[in-house]
Amino acid sequence: MQDDKLERFKSLTEEFLPQQDETPDAVNKKLQKLKKLEKQEAVYVLNYIAGIEKNPKILTSIVKEIGKYRDQSSVQVLIDLLTGFKENRDQYLDVRITTATTLGILKDESAIVPLMYVMNDKGESYRVRLWAADALGKIGNSQAVVPLIKIVSDEEEKSVYLKESAAKALGMIGDERAVDSLIDILETQKGMLDKFNYLKERAIEALGRLTPKKETRIQALKNVLHDESPHVRSSAIEALSEIDDGSITGLIELMMYDDNEGVAKTAVCALYYREGKEFIVNLLRREDLPAVCRNEIMELLEEEQEEDDEDEEYPD
Repeated sequence: MQDDKLERFKSLTEEFLPQQDETPDAVNKKLQKLKKLEKQEAVYVLNYIAGIEKNPKILTSIVKEIGKYRDQSSVQVLIDLLTGFKENRDQYLDVRITTATTLGILKDESAIVPLMYVMNDKGESYRVRLWAADALGKIGNSQAVVPLIKIVSDEEEKSVYLKESAAKALGMIGDERAVDSLIDILETQKGMLDKFNYLKERAIEALGRLTPKKETRIQALKNVLHDESPHVRSSAIEALSEIDDGSITGLIELMMYDDNEGVAKTAVCALYYREGKEFIVNLLRREDLPAVCRNEIMELLEEEQEEDDEDEEYPD
């Protein structure tokens, strides 16, 4: 019976194998017919073709198809693609980026070491490295924490995009060993160029996921409220609003007087979702309340009223 199945697989492989001079579009159309097969059959065909195909565009399509099936039998095939092509990496860049992404989807821990190897290779394309970091975050194993911390802490690392991906990955893994390094990003990048703003935002998000000691998190985010970037200040407000502590409301109230309208609006929204309707209605009594905040409060109240009216019109 097993021999019959193997013969069936071999026959299917010959049917779907890309032919010489066959265009990537033609191959893609052929691959769509795999949906008619049983999962085990389709995965066998894809794994086999992935192991022998040399056309980068066709390989990229095959890897995407492999990702849709999420079968663990594909992991080693994908690892070989990720770590291969050493002599012509640029030609297979899209293949390897897609492969790193797919390994993150499969979440198999046997891919951790190869992914770390690629991420740490400074001779590698930053695009492959950052997707390797992202995959490590999705796999979620603490084995990757120290290498990821080294990436975000490496002052000689030229790619801020890689650092962003590593910071995000640390948040996904949720290991509190990363707290100090993430706080360092917020402290040491003050006043730096705009390209670091997104990195700081990722660090803030990661801190929110890591939930270190409440006092530590509050102090780190409180310091960021004075950052030069309005986007970073807004991110800090949003992160603070999720912390259950009586001192937070006062901190956010002060941000309503920020000189950036977007930050002030973020503060109003945070107070609304944190403290409720009555709280922001009382804010309207303040004579010194900035006009932008007053307008934002009125819009929030109008939206709430419209939702209430809809609920009355369409009762359960």
